Amino acid sequence: MERIININQKLGEVVSIFPGSSEIFNELKIDYCCGGHDTLGAALKEKGLNSDVIVEKLNEEYDKFIKSNAEYRDWRKEKPTILMRHIEQTHHDFTKKELREIDALLFKVLKVHFSHHAEELLKVHRLFGALKTELEEHLVKEEENLFPLIRAYENTKDEKYKEAIEKFIKETEDEHDAAGDILKEMEEITRDFKAPEGACTTFKLVYDKLHNLEKDLFIHIYLENSVLFNMI
Repeated sequence: MERIININQKLGEVVSIFPGSSEIFNELKIDYCCGGHDTLGAALKEKGLNSDVIVEKLNEEYDKFIKSNAEYRDWRKEKPTILMRHIEQTHHDFTKKELREIDALLFKVLKVHFSHHAEELLKVHRLFGALKTELEEHLVKEEENLFPLIRAYENTKDEKYKEAIEKFIKETEDEHDAAGDILKEMEEITRDFKAPEGACTTFKLVYDKLHNLEKDLFIHIYLENSVLFNMI
């Protein structure tokens, strides 16, 4: 079997080559979104994982993926405008919807289960509030500032747009890091988004939705940090 994936590739590059690697990275707690510029080898070493075993697994799963003839879109080969439309329609819309729904559900769970899980729920509620604010402002800045600038640059190749874009990219990556830090803290408090023993359906649902939001944000951030911003 030809080894397509190796330790010298960046995490973002590995996900671009093999989308299924994102699930493996999620299981291993490897940050391929905000940390997408790190090499696979460095990330595995930091986690104390056996690089030979993990690289072998990634290549085996990649081989299965290729043999399955699964449909796959390599976003690195698309125009920035096409990728940005996908990000907005897929990830921005999902994030906005989930933030609204989680907000209502989490308040309900906080009120109903306060007497038994006050410490955990208060922390999660505060962290979610910070995450919601961070993401709502972030999405607006992308839709109203960054993405229009990238579209203007793609159409004109005017350097004045490129300078403004580079400034926004730095701010955007910082905001990605801030959201990632909040999610990691929330993940720790909730035991990887697992509701306490005996929790009701709504309690489990809100933690499941937080987990799904996290996974979608990882893909969203990867597409921007490791694909879109490299097109500029």
